[in-house]
Amino acid sequence: MRFEKSIDINASPQRVWEIVSGIEAWPQRIGTVDTIKVLTAPPIDTGTQVRRKQPTLPDGIWEINVWDVPLYFEWTQKQNGVTSVAGHRVDSLGELRARLTLTLDMSGLLVPLIGLFYKNLTNEYMDREAEDIRRAAESS
Repeated sequence: MRFEKSIDINASPQRVWEIVSGIEAWPQRIGTVDTIKVLTAPPIDTGTQVRRKQPTLPDGIWEINVWDVPLYFEWTQKQNGVTSVAGHRVDSLGELRARLTLTLDMSGLLVPLIGLFYKNLTNEYMDREAEDIRRAAESS
């Protein structure tokens, strides 16, 4: 099951990347994240593990498997028979404009069942995350 959300942002691609890659500040910037705890030593890079808690969802350990500064990062969570891979891409639309694309790919035997219960919530959270990142990037 795949989810995708893109949003254009009136800020430099570098500024958008600062917000996207500043995952420790997500609880203060993104309303769909309650807590973030980086579990591995700095700096954040491929292999970094993060515990993330979101409203109405159980907390989980996410591992960064792609960290391509300043364009893209991707992390993976494996929990209860489901593998989730979430991507965060920043594309330049010019010096002071960027496009943020969020993706979530879910696979595993339980995905059809989980999809029934969490499809609307997932779409809502991705919309809110994109909008909150846009707002944070444009406000500075």
